Amino acid sequence: MIKKLLYFLLILGLFSCQKEASFADSIILRHEKKEKLTFQKFNEGIGEEETGLIYIGKDTSTVEVKYYNTMIPAPPPPPGTEVKSNPKSYTKYFRGYFDRMKFSKTSISFDSLSENNVKIVIKPNDTIPKYTYNSETGTLKKYKAFPVFIKNISNRRLILPGLKNLPFAIFNDQQKWQMIWNDNAFICGNGWGVNYWEFEPNEIMIFSVNYLTGKDRGKFKITLFHNSSESFMMNYDKNILKKQRRYDEVK
Repeated sequence: MIKKLLYFLLILGLFSCQKEASFADSIILRHEKKEKLTFQKFNEGIGEEETGLIYIGKDTSTVEVKYYNTMIPAPPPPPGTEVKSNPKSYTKYFRGYFDRMKFSKTSISFDSLSENNVKIVIKPNDTIPKYTYNSETGTLKKYKAFPVFIKNISNRRLILPGLKNLPFAIFNDQQKWQMIWNDNAFICGNGWGVNYWEFEPNEIMIFSVNYLTGKDRGKFKITLFHNSSESFMMNYDKNILKKQRRYDEVK
């Protein structure tokens, strides 16, 4: 009888430890498996304009890992000015600009994102490539990253600004969730309040987020305005906290 009870408790424990199924489980991300990927170094990404956005839509059975170059198309250059862009041979890595952005002549009221209207699923153990192109050096980079899936679980369209990349939050020594970026650049907003796009019900966004690397170990989560993913552990270099341009906390 005791053996049967122990066996039952063991089976129950195994089932309770299984991860809850999510909408992201059936999505297959297609990419080259044998590419040589590197960890992005601190400040290495400055000058790389591509987004971390891979896909937005509802047809998510199989998604090719390609990235939008920019959320807002750049204005035409002055006459006689030469503008460098991704070589045509790199079209297998990039989708072009995000063509769903709209412009308003008046200020936009964006929706507040929370667990009530969006669901965030991360897969920090699934390595995918993050492609980016530096037009100044003419260099294509391929970083180690992992996917983040975001679904509109509400019954209405959400009005959102451009989401170029998703930041980390780290649980710091003060027991606070601190925003952390892999560079110390100051990012100026461009068109905030007049550029917007509509995130439809049941649509899914797929982003990549570059891994950090180092000898230290910390607890992280991915943040999206007032919503966050579940926490996960990752290696990083603790000196990165001293190099941040500004200090911000999230809940």
